[in-house]
Amino acid sequence: MAKKKKQKKGGQQQFLSPEKFLKTRARSLKIGKCYCAVNLFEIGVGYVLVSREHTGGKISYACYLIETFYLGLKDSMYAIRVDADDFIDTVEMLSETTELEECSYEEAHNIIYGAIEYAAEQGRKPHNSFMITKYMLEEDTDDIPLIEYEFGNSFRHNLPPAESDEDDESIIKSDNETNPTYDMETENDNKSQQLAENLNLHNKWLVEELSKPENAYWLEKPLISKILALPKEELRSDLEEIIRYVITITKDGDIPSYFENGDINGILASSLILLGEVGNNSSSLDLVLESLRQSEDFYDYHYGDTAHHTIVPTLYKIMTADDFDKLLSFMKEPLPYSFGKSHVAETILQIVFNQPELRQTCIEWFDKVITFATEKLPEEEYFDGALAGIITSDVIDIQASELLPKIEAMYDTGYVNEMWCGSFDDVKKKISKKKKQSHEEFFSTDVYKIFAHQKSYLEGHI
Repeated sequence: MAKKKKQKKGGQQQFLSPEKFLKTRARSLKIGKCYCAVNLFEIGVGYVLVSREHTGGKISYACYLIETFYLGLKDSMYAIRVDADDFIDTVEMLSETTELEECSYEEAHNIIYGAIEYAAEQGRKPHNSFMITKYMLEEDTDDIPLIEYEFGNSFRHNLPPAESDEDDESIIKSDNETNPTYDMETENDNKSQQLAENLNLHNKWLVEELSKPENAYWLEKPLISKILALPKEELRSDLEEIIRYVITITKDGDIPSYFENGDINGILASSLILLGEVGNNSSSLDLVLESLRQSEDFYDYHYGDTAHHTIVPTLYKIMTADDFDKLLSFMKEPLPYSFGKSHVAETILQIVFNQPELRQTCIEWFDKVITFATEKLPEEEYFDGALAGIITSDVIDIQASELLPKIEAMYDTGYVNEMWCGSFDDVKKKISKKKKQSHEEFFSTDVYKIFAHQKSYLEGHI
């Protein structure tokens, strides 16, 4: 493989900045708890909070200061990837000023946009911070049920526009900003050619297709079929070369300028999904595990919240019954982001559901993982509380009641994040409930269905 070309000064970019993360990824996160000031419409001013949940247990949120009589959105702020406890502390701190109560997302959305719309009728613009914090909200479309609120106050309605509003044209400028336009085909061809030059591939067109902007999030069926029609070993070799190179050039946080200028680039995710069709349990499996050894920023850039659907099906398809020890060893490695281990555990879970003859082997594997977690908690590079909660959830799903003593010992450390499964008493109740397992809607090994799921999941958020 050719060495990476020396970058000119200023030719590298860091992982997604908080603002870029908000603009490109926040809406793909699950909506979490929302809060609203009690008696907001009587008092006339108060906070509205909207949160988003990361699969690793972190919380991102935005706080909006709403004035319902006249001014609309007075201010807003946001925080990215905070601990759940820190988010709760923020809610409690704000409640000391204005009492908050939990509300639905639809209520929060309609209050925020309703206040902005009413203020606009009075010639007032939302605070310019909303140009960023609006991305924590869903788009204001008919998909959000309309809730009517009564805004305004006869006294405040007669106030003139503030002088600061006359001078602040940031919202209008941003909404109508003319962005530079480029010949996308020509620009992208240059970038993909630079990328292809650094790779030893049998089929250079492959990396050119995978790096096109229109293929950044998912691949359509005709392109998938074209790729899979390549000779199997050639395709495996090419995909491994691409994966190895992309991990190498992005693992330390530097994104080459030709690599989509730090914007979304789905080449790694797509290559990993395709590798599931042609990969082996040696070099291919090693590369998949290497992709799980990376930082949280690496995850955010390459996967967002789609890592589960990207990695688990491929792991499931390329591992064999001889690889349980290799995966156990991986679970015991210190990692910069231990959440990556949850995808390995999910793979073992799927083996239980789809290969029942290996159930006992899988339960013994979970037994060893839980024992290790109990020894290492709370050393986060090995096992953090969120991962312990996820593993507990997996054990509940497979109803492995024989592991309850081990789960209890893990809970006794005091470090299991109960957000996932509740207390140990809750775990005992859940694991004893007989239920029909149905995981097909969450898991598929069909490569066409995997990319179709990526499309359906992401299409509304880009």
